[in-house]
Amino acid sequence: MVDIQLIRNNTDEVRGAVKAKGFDSGLVDELLLVDENRRKVIRNVEEQRAKRRGLGKDDLREAKELKKDLKQAETELRELDLKFEGLMMKIPNPSAADVKVGTPEENEVLRKVGEPRQFSFPVRDHLEIGKLTDTIDMERGAKVAQSGFYYIKGEAALLELAMIQYAFAKMAQKGFVPMITPNAVKEKSLVGCGFQARSDKERQIYHVEGEDLDLIATAEITLVGQHMDEVINTKDLPKKYVGFSYCYRTEAGSYGKDVRGIIRVHEFRKIEMVVFCLPEESDAIHEQLLAIEEEIWQELKIPYQVVKMATGDLGNAASRKYDIEAWMPSQNKYREVTSTSNTTDFQARRLNIKVRRKDKNEYLHTLNGTVLALGRAIVAIYENYQKEDGSVEIPEVLHKFIGKEIIETKK
Repeated sequence: MVDIQLIRNNTDEVRGAVKAKGFDSGLVDELLLVDENRRKVIRNVEEQRAKRRGLGKDDLREAKELKKDLKQAETELRELDLKFEGLMMKIPNPSAADVKVGTPEENEVLRKVGEPRQFSFPVRDHLEIGKLTDTIDMERGAKVAQSGFYYIKGEAALLELAMIQYAFAKMAQKGFVPMITPNAVKEKSLVGCGFQARSDKERQIYHVEGEDLDLIATAEITLVGQHMDEVINTKDLPKKYVGFSYCYRTEAGSYGKDVRGIIRVHEFRKIEMVVFCLPEESDAIHEQLLAIEEEIWQELKIPYQVVKMATGDLGNAASRKYDIEAWMPSQNKYREVTSTSNTTDFQARRLNIKVRRKDKNEYLHTLNGTVLALGRAIVAIYENYQKEDGSVEIPEVLHKFIGKEIIETKK
């Protein structure tokens, strides 16, 4: 949620920021109109309450009239409060000053790291390799669930578990608290983190019918939401968490995109990092999260590029966002495997998460980043480490966690 005082005092700038993100800038004017009416009614209610308190015992007739007027004004205020809160929830977090104004096609490639491997044989994609090694089963996944669900089996299952151990060990060394989070949340946590919940527009969330529960699309939601309505002491900041969870996305509107294989699916597993910090520290911490992500892909020895999102690709909550895109040989292109975002105080305001310092409370900042999206990491490893016979070398950094060096084909 954006500070209403910021919107009142910098209306043109906020209107422009909303438009730059691809949202309806008319929301700002609608919000300010409701805000003005709401403040008038608040003053009216306060004046009537004060007047009522000042009446004597003999002013029964006037007291009766005031009670009636006050009840009507309070009803009007409740309606305006609901409109105000609803509109506030629709205003996206303005982008940081250093973010390029533009569409997703204008995202900036900051750097490329590593050289794509030159193969001396025809390149297979991860699904072909998965069939040859009998480690990825899409057909049976669709049979027991539906398209977009799959089995990871054999050495691929061991590889995924090895990546979890590797990531958790690394993050624990860096001071992050390892957590295994719930895979479902109340709508308040979901919306508080800036995700679309049960609306028709951009619906990407699975809802549990008959319950105030939605399946999470990322552990960011559960890691941030755990401190809802809390005040954190300055001495406890920054708070750093790394969480493992299952993730669910309907991928509505994605028909025909990446339907082959496990790049775009309905269920996957991911390791996510979240940080709570003081406002003045968040920009530096954002760079640290990106450095962690880069360190992992460098240790996996997979070529990648770092992309800085333009305003039109930031989404609702992020003020700045970086993606890492790994090289995918079968597609001859880089594909997103991680992202990291600074959401400033946007989520903290919506979830009422504050820090106590200098004898007063203020909203803190939250940041998030992908440590490993395990399915996409398997794709990148299979394709970049494939051998001519369809077997796969395992990255050296994972050897001690899996106990082998090669995923063999099945004869």
